Amino acid sequence: MKQTQLHLVDAQGSAVSSTVKSAVEVVFRWVLRDFPHVDPAMIAEWAEEVGCAMESKGNQIVAHERYAYTALKGKVRDWLRTKTAQEESAGIGQDLERLGGVDRSFQRELDRKLLFEQLKTALNERDRYILVLLLQDETSPAVIATALGLSYPAAAKAIQRVKERIAASLVGVSGRNDFGHGSPQFCETKG
Repeated sequence: MKQTQLHLVDAQGSAVSSTVKSAVEVVFRWVLRDFPHVDPAMIAEWAEEVGCAMESKGNQIVAHERYAYTALKGKVRDWLRTKTAQEESAGIGQDLERLGGVDRSFQRELDRKLLFEQLKTALNERDRYILVLLLQDETSPAVIATALGLSYPAAAKAIQRVKERIAASLVGVSGRNDFGHGSPQFCETKG
């Protein structure tokens, strides 16, 4: 994706300070990453509004990145919250797909294959075997205990661990340490 250029100016059309500019540019990249399905042009417009507002506040802002991140993310969230009320669904896409004979089963099958490929790499052989048993109808911890030669409590614990591993692989636990993403200083307040 091409780097978006922000036009950061104050209310009079003069360039904003370098502190405001760098804070807004950094936060703009973070918000783009956090909201990949929102139009980057809209996020850029909101970032420019935040930059103009920050410049008008002058020295009142102590933590420029924190301020910019909170303001820009708030604008995106407000838009996401209200956009469904503004959109009007005409159903044209679904009607065309139905008339054209588009079958969604192919997409579901493709999604299922991708999911199982992801799980195959995330689970060990025993966990995959437990998953296959769980996918069969009416499989209980007793059936899994018998199949694996385990006690009932051990089988129940193994099922719990498999479910936790599947959940972790689907969520995609990330270890981001940049500002606003799990950083403890983001939530700290003084005073």
